[in-house]
Amino acid sequence: MEAEVSAGWIGLIGASVGAAGALLGGWLQQRHQAKISKEERREGRRLATGQSALDMLIRLRQATANRTDTPEGEDAWTDAFVDWTVTFDAALYVVPDGDEMREQVFEIVRLIGYYESLGQTHRESNLWIDALCREALAVLSAFLREDPLPTPSRFFLNQLDMVEAHLGGERRPS
Repeated sequence: MEAEVSAGWIGLIGASVGAAGALLGGWLQQRHQAKISKEERREGRRLATGQSALDMLIRLRQATANRTDTPEGEDAWTDAFVDWTVTFDAALYVVPDGDEMREQVFEIVRLIGYYESLGQTHRESNLWIDALCREALAVLSAFLREDPLPTPSRFFLNQLDMVEAHLGGERRPS
């Protein structure tokens, strides 16, 4: 009878260990799947919001190209630019892990509004805005591709220097 009792105890212990292992394995698998699912949702949100910001930059370039050299055309573009800025800011703030990208893009976009105070002609201001949009597109595109963010171009640095000189030599943000 002792062998039968020992076999029973061994069976019970084996079943208990097996059940505990199965429960632990299931719990660990569920945690791993939840983590992967969260990362996939985050990456999806990153791509969707980044793509939205890219689309907005492209639309700004198109609006600039279609801008007319009339007071009405200028007023319409200015109103659209203000609306665009508010929406664009919101689009960039929800991009996960985008602090460095946001900082670079905001610094670029900040310069767009200075075209008027620099006394540029209509054509010069359109070129200025378009070039700055392309600069921001390069940064945002690199971010979405998960490439290193590009360093500011010589064009951007020259434009920044021109704006700083116009504003009385304020220091460039680092």
